[in-house]
Amino acid sequence: MTDPTTVPSLRVRPLSVQQEEYTGEHFIADDPANQLVPDLSLPERVTFAAIDGTEIVGNLYRPPEGRGPIPALALCGPISAVKEQVVSLYAERLASAGYLCVTFDPRRFGESGGTPRGFYDPSDIISDVHSAVRFLFAHDAVDTDRVGAVGVCMGGGYAVSLGAREKRLGAIVAIAGGYDIGATFQQMQGAEGFAEVLAQLNGMVQEQVATGEVAMIPTTAEDPDTLAAMPNPEAHSFYTRTRASYAPNWSSDFAAMSLEAYFAYSALSQAPLVAPTPIMYIHGTLDVFLLPEYAQAAYDRSQAPKELV
Repeated sequence: MTDPTTVPSLRVRPLSVQQEEYTGEHFIADDPANQLVPDLSLPERVTFAAIDGTEIVGNLYRPPEGRGPIPALALCGPISAVKEQVVSLYAERLASAGYLCVTFDPRRFGESGGTPRGFYDPSDIISDVHSAVRFLFAHDAVDTDRVGAVGVCMGGGYAVSLGAREKRLGAIVAIAGGYDIGATFQQMQGAEGFAEVLAQLNGMVQEQVATGEVAMIPTTAEDPDTLAAMPNPEAHSFYTRTRASYAPNWSSDFAAMSLEAYFAYSALSQAPLVAPTPIMYIHGTLDVFLLPEYAQAAYDRSQAPKELV
């Protein structure tokens, strides 16, 4: 079995996280034809219970020589993403390096249980990744002294929140994370613009209470002025393309009330509580959606041992 301590380091250089001058082209990914596609023949479908009994459906990736006890990682991905999207590629690479990895559909999304469908509450997602960690600790192949968590995009913030409450973890990695969502959107839209968006959402949820029908918005939209969870052309292209290609359980339906909870989420107050668990933050200096200054802020609030790359 591959010894994870011998895996070559992929870290680049320490960040002085500053927004450099950029154009919109910096935010455009490679042509879809050049992007990686997960091998869905690799994982084993698993289920485990959330803390309230909701069934969570996951994918388990085993190392090529998966004899126990082996190190294990729970992976948590972007907002609304299902287990086949984004984190599947990380899980494949990490499994090939000797880790047992679990990805999962958050409750109310994909194959996992829970209602109302499309309701995305950060506190529930954090609870679900915690349940994924408990699943690993109970797995008979896992070395319980070497269990960690990896979060990507919004999962990066949730990995911080997880580290503040789960003290059996050996390490946490937060990649391109969202650490203060309300502040991020207010900074991008201005106080008045952000308040207008929230007021529109508040009105939709008020009507939902009156009618009993869950108010829905698109998960993604090409037009940045559309009321959506991710009004961004690249996100829209990625999610619609991957649903058609290999993630059919992803849905474009998103409960409007989700954004009330989403905009209130911040990992910054929890960052100091991760210690003494080691944490690594990885963030791009040109990220124009989850702004890098908030990765710097999370790192600054974290206690050692910590690293920012």
